Amino acid sequence: MSDKGEATKQKVLKTARELFYLNGYNNTSIDDILKASKIKKGNLYFHFSSKEALGYAVIDSYLTEEADMIDRILAGPGRPMERVYRLFDSSRKHLSKQGCRGGCPIGNFALEMSDIHNGFRKKINAVFDAWCDRLEKLLREARQTGELPPSIDPKALACFMVAVWEGGVMLVKTRKDPRILGDCIKSLKAIVEACLPLPVRQAGDRRAYRA
Repeated sequence: MSDKGEATKQKVLKTARELFYLNGYNNTSIDDILKASKIKKGNLYFHFSSKEALGYAVIDSYLTEEADMIDRILAGPGRPMERVYRLFDSSRKHLSKQGCRGGCPIGNFALEMSDIHNGFRKKINAVFDAWCDRLEKLLREARQTGELPPSIDPKALACFMVAVWEGGVMLVKTRKDPRILGDCIKSLKAIVEACLPLPVRQAGDRRAYRA
């Protein structure tokens, strides 16, 4: 593909991302994307055979982008649980800067499309699985270092964290109050600490995560 062709493809993709995010997939037409991008219809369909194909490409782009961001934070300095909470705090700050608008693009797709389009449901589920897998890996590390007790199931805890976060984002959009996500982080920390043996919590064992 020529540089010009790739630039056209990326412009269509960027425009579709923005419109799907702000207005929803079903409320955005191909004509809306053409008008906003100033791309000819033939050029759009050269790169994307249908609106559905474009929607899939948008989700794939989020998967790549979010995976890179998550990996950078989770591979950063600090103990495992510190990095986990830093990831959530980064998302909180991002949403706060947006004025509590938009929310999570993948969560938006999930709410709109999962019950009515199995192809989108599978794509969205793959993104959530990727997030959970990355968290699970770090939570296993936290269990090995003593920040989590052996009784904790890292896979289940990772799923719980993603579920809490997505629910928190939805409440922030509805209530227009970014403090909700801060409360979610505090509650997650409290739940994790409550799972630690009492002597460890009382002694402030260096192996245990201290919020």
